[in-house]
Amino acid sequence: MRPEDTHGVGDPDPEEAEAALRRADALGVGGPELADRLDAAGSAYRRRFWDAGDLQDLHKAVGHYRRAARADPARRAVWTNETAVALTDLYDLTGDLGDLAAAREAAEEATDAAEEGSPQWARCAATLVLCLWNRYDATGALGDLEAAIEVGTRALGALPRTDAAWARVCSNVGMLHMDRYERLREDDDLQASVRLSREAVDAALEDDPELGGWWNNLGNALLTRFGAQFPDRALPRPGEHVDLTDVDAAVAAYETALRISRWKFAGRPTFLVNLGNARVDRAEALRLAGRREEAVAALREAVVPLTEAVSLTSRTAPYRASRLNVLGEARRALADETGAADEIDTARAAFREACGTGLDIAPEMTVGAADNWIRWATRRAAWEEVGEADGYLLRAARALHEAQAVRRHREAWLVASHGLAHEGAYALARLGRAEAAAVRLERGRAVLLSEELALVPALLDRLPRHFQDRYTAAVRRVQEALRDGG
Repeated sequence: MRPEDTHGVGDPDPEEAEAALRRADALGVGGPELADRLDAAGSAYRRRFWDAGDLQDLHKAVGHYRRAARADPARRAVWTNETAVALTDLYDLTGDLGDLAAAREAAEEATDAAEEGSPQWARCAATLVLCLWNRYDATGALGDLEAAIEVGTRALGALPRTDAAWARVCSNVGMLHMDRYERLREDDDLQASVRLSREAVDAALEDDPELGGWWNNLGNALLTRFGAQFPDRALPRPGEHVDLTDVDAAVAAYETALRISRWKFAGRPTFLVNLGNARVDRAEALRLAGRREEAVAALREAVVPLTEAVSLTSRTAPYRASRLNVLGEARRALADETGAADEIDTARAAFREACGTGLDIAPEMTVGAADNWIRWATRRAAWEEVGEADGYLLRAARALHEAQAVRRHREAWLVASHGLAHEGAYALARLGRAEAAAVRLERGRAVLLSEELALVPALLDRLPRHFQDRYTAAVRRVQEALRDGG
């Protein structure tokens, strides 16, 4: 979770704050006094949004913070940063990249306006980190993730440990390391994630309204480390020793987050889906340990929070695809254990919706959902389903590849999706489409080949004209083959 700044519980409710603003406007109040009243109104609307989820409250908060920045230029960094934070709230619900772009622009403006290295600069930089992080989730561009880690680490160093924002920044930087670990598999990132997440929980005040978020993030780090104990970084194999310490601690952390969180809307879907995910992993470990009845019970327990999490997530939210994918995995596992047709139907529907939703707002999530769906459908010899899921995978993998600015990052995404080409090709072959299967096998390799071909023209001037013509013709043939392949 990426919790936001909060204000004191003594702030007025929105109606009281608006009444105070009207009185101030009638009296001609301006400058810092007006800005403070606008801030009180903005924070009241945001708090009500966290409790009820009404988008109009967020739009009103953004408007008040923008007006505060105009009224009080001396504190422009403060009010512009509040604007950026409210816009990230808005993006989390709408998935509108325009909201994210506006949030990043405001965060950059706030960071530039603050004195570099000061606590206020650190708070503004931490908001910029959220914007970079959200854009990484939206596009899969690892350059944004690495920039977020670099800026977040600098912001953490600029804050004293006693500052109220220190725990927030520390926990978020821990989650950034976890995201990079999951993509690049460097153990230092995993250990940093667990350490920073635990430090954030330990440093936070007991009455910190964001403490639920820090417990949630600690659960994320622990659950990731639970999976890392196995050679393939997935789940254990039958007969393999399983240490449940980290997964049990993760479940407890998520339950703590849900119990202490004061908000009915903001954060709750995140806590719910993470709790469900941890219970799914725990159920699989129990099953492989021969404790089948306990495993089935754990899966049924997992479906409850996962279903609630999806129901609380708007259809345009950037995390909907991920939450549907986890729900699909839980339903899939239940179907495998019970063989019930309704569990198969609900799992298939969850994977299909996850794949389709993720294409528009989170292609990385489409890759993960397609992976799960393809492997499950292959085991059931459901070749039409494999082909459908593989189609989603191809489109998502292409979007992710094109979003990368650095070759190492492009290769990382190709590695993530290339192995599944074999499943897709096999499904096509089983359906009697041998030629299409051969094309499917070649498409992953052809992406980097076409990229190499695109780099060479800068060197062509050194070659005789007839070699240039031959090269150009070859490039044209490759591009036509890729286009014809879909």
